[in-house]
Amino acid sequence: MRFGLVAVILTLPLEFTASYFWQPLARWALAITGIAFLYLVAVRRREVRLPRQASAVVLAVFLAVTLGSWLLTRAPGSYKGVLDITLYPIAGLLILNVARTEDDHRRAWVALLVSGLAVAALGAILYISHSSIWTPNPAVANRLNITFADPNITARFLTLCASAAVLMFAAKKGPSWLAIATAVACALVTPLTFSRSGLALFILSVVIAAVVSLKPRRAAALAAGTLLVFAVSTGVNPVTRDRAASAAMTLATLVTGSEPNASTAAPSPRNSGGIALDDNRKYLVAAGANMFVDHPIVGVGFGGYQHQLLTNYRHYLPNFPNPDTVSHTAFVTMAAEEGVIGLALLLAFLVWLGVEAFRARRSLWVQVPVVLIVPIVLYSQFEGRFLEEPYLWLCLGLLLLEQLQVTLVAVVPAHPFAPLMGEIGQAP
Repeated sequence: MRFGLVAVILTLPLEFTASYFWQPLARWALAITGIAFLYLVAVRRREVRLPRQASAVVLAVFLAVTLGSWLLTRAPGSYKGVLDITLYPIAGLLILNVARTEDDHRRAWVALLVSGLAVAALGAILYISHSSIWTPNPAVANRLNITFADPNITARFLTLCASAAVLMFAAKKGPSWLAIATAVACALVTPLTFSRSGLALFILSVVIAAVVSLKPRRAAALAAGTLLVFAVSTGVNPVTRDRAASAAMTLATLVTGSEPNASTAAPSPRNSGGIALDDNRKYLVAAGANMFVDHPIVGVGFGGYQHQLLTNYRHYLPNFPNPDTVSHTAFVTMAAEEGVIGLALLLAFLVWLGVEAFRARRSLWVQVPVVLIVPIVLYSQFEGRFLEEPYLWLCLGLLLLEQLQVTLVAVVPAHPFAPLMGEIGQAP
């Protein structure tokens, strides 16, 4: 049980293992950890804990509404999505119950740094050797996806690891060499994914981590070095340099759905697997907005965006072969599929979570997951995968756990030997 969460975190980036084990290796690690936890509950050595914060209640209501929305429509092709939003919250609850102490938190985030360093180092080797582990989408074979199915998701992961490294280094809660090596390695490899959103959001995320750190001087030092390496890595490569020229404008796609045109030095967007088509987000966002206008209260049903785009809203599809039909903008997808009710509940959860985290901001173990949730939300507005992002539920599990412990501290009477008694819940 003590190292089950570490095993899950170390295997989370290994999405390619699904080709060998039917499911990604991390899911098997979760299953084994869950069985171990249930055994301990059965023999009364552990008890199931549920978060009671207001944000957790709002999240539970949102998930109930989401599942109800799907049950009413059951759109074709939506089964994977509904499995994700059913199983990932269970995984988050498992994480909340498995991690009990400050050492558990520290081990979890150190494991994230280790996984980030390992993936980045592997990416550098693959880039130098012009090889790959797998290419689920041959159209983006010229971009580093390393162990992930998509290079944009790889950029998101490396961004999370670099941000966590800045915070852990500043707080001296892990090996300093590991935090430095992880941040530098992620900065070096992220531009090689050719992710435009990654080029913009990596910088923003590292800056946010440095600004909110409890020890801003140490955080700023590592953040500055990380961004310097990132700038050099971006500048020496003609492709990344050209894509970086337009990366500053990618935030505009959140509203317009369009991306600036790349120069001829960059690889053709149409040769990048449809991931970065200049106009794909424009028609995807427009179709989603029209679905919301036509179904403003409850939407077209969870998981129904793609089916609706291929049927009732197919006139939005461009006139070229194999257009992209998967929404890349999470909030637009939510508005289209669940209407005002679902979108309002999701935003209420995020706002409430932010308020609760602000109240407990002096805790590093609150700070790290909150800072990581920010780029997860931002990336999901360009590349999708929000509720389906496993790192979101990892962060929520550890964040709600820490807030639960803060609540316990508030209601448990002070005890002069409390710091020596291990778990907070053991204090009399």
